[in-house]
Amino acid sequence: MEVVIIGAGMGGLFCGALLAKRGIRVTVLEKNSSIGGGLQTFVRGGETYETGMHVAGGFNEGGILNSICRYLGIMDRLRIRRSDLMLSVRYADSGRTYNLPAGRDAFVDYLSGLFPHEKENIRQYVDAVFRISHEEKLFYLESLGSNDNHSPEFFMPADAFIAKYVKDTELRALLASVNPLYSGIPGHSPAYIHIMISALFMENPCWFDGGSGQLAEALKSVIEDAGGRVLTRCEVTSVRVSDMNVECVADKAGNEYRGDWYISDIHPSSLIPMIDGKAFTTGYCNRIESIPDTASAFKVFIKLKPGAVRFPGHPVSVIDSMENTWKMARYETGAWPHGANCFFAEGRDGWASHMTVYCLMDFEEVKEWESTRSGRRGESYEAWKKERTERVMALVEKCFPGIREAADDIFASSPLTFRDWFGTRRAGAYGLFKDCGNMAASIIPIKTKVRNLLLTGQNVNMHGIGGVPMTAIETIQTIFADDSVLNGIKEVIARK
Repeated sequence: MEVVIIGAGMGGLFCGALLAKRGIRVTVLEKNSSIGGGLQTFVRGGETYETGMHVAGGFNEGGILNSICRYLGIMDRLRIRRSDLMLSVRYADSGRTYNLPAGRDAFVDYLSGLFPHEKENIRQYVDAVFRISHEEKLFYLESLGSNDNHSPEFFMPADAFIAKYVKDTELRALLASVNPLYSGIPGHSPAYIHIMISALFMENPCWFDGGSGQLAEALKSVIEDAGGRVLTRCEVTSVRVSDMNVECVADKAGNEYRGDWYISDIHPSSLIPMIDGKAFTTGYCNRIESIPDTASAFKVFIKLKPGAVRFPGHPVSVIDSMENTWKMARYETGAWPHGANCFFAEGRDGWASHMTVYCLMDFEEVKEWESTRSGRRGESYEAWKKERTERVMALVEKCFPGIREAADDIFASSPLTFRDWFGTRRAGAYGLFKDCGNMAASIIPIKTKVRNLLLTGQNVNMHGIGGVPMTAIETIQTIFADDSVLNGIKEVIARK
């Protein structure tokens, strides 16, 4: 059997590695010069910056990432550092700081100490988070089986889920402080996304020491060691379909690649124009185009002077006020940004070498320049970018006084850069938006009408370091039509 994968993002690489582990010959085609999607890194001024994967989870013993990577034989190649906190939340208006600890009991005890009148509610909320997280069976390496029923809480709005257990408005806002990690919108973002992210990072938050690109390279080595190929600068332009089967895919240079199965890890709206032949109905294509993307991101990268800022050992969320916790993805342009997630890289002797400041941003802000290329966007764009950078720095400086003086270099990337890095339609940071008010229209199945063409990646099921590998397992199991991959992972773990 041979499998061709379009896109070397995290989903494509995990699918390729899992197939290679089973002895399947894999060819992965990536249009960019580097692989990894959100795992990509770049170097500037001697510092390695991450484009997307700033925090991680699931690498603890028994965690989904630890288990998959041990099965693939790459866990010992990854430099994973455990975070000392799940998250530190700082409010610019009040000056308050909340240091949310990792671990269920520590999390409950800490918040109960601050909100003693909510002690029992906090315990019930955390119990509900982990109880409902088990409804995503693959997240715990459990077989999907035939029963995919979910509790009513699974699909309720995330803000309503929090409010069901917690009465205190300040505590509700604090529990919602993870919503920038999924572009949360009140009344629309489903609880299960909030729950899965909260469970992942509450249990064992960590980061990649030296950059997330190491995971992409490790997955690539699994594919190549098994005789497969990961080809960069290889842009697929045509997927030729006959009698509802893919016959081959062709790249921009006219090279053809054939397999028994084909997996697309690119945005579905980018795949549709490549299809030759009547494969997808007009209704299907229209539905894909109608699903909105999640918010994009504006990022400020700050190279720090040696000995200027202590490495905190955890991410820091800066929010202008508790009242605006749910306004980071949808906001009035003049009020942006309401919040910023700050991620630090460890330098020498306990000091931070650089930090990345991540703010959700609507793609509409850069729409007038969407047809331009990097470095050639014009003076108006550069002026806009400079002004937005100043807004971010002004917010961050309220919680990190003196950060400008501590900086050796400050530069930024907009949603246009994000789009170019990851090849997404409107630079959605977390793929297609899942709306609990219309989940049937928000979810795209792994299987397509083309019998040997499957989908994977963050636009299917869930995004991120927890969701994409989980979807990759489901994609591969669709090919084998059994639980053999899942059972193989569990067997390796049991032997150790």
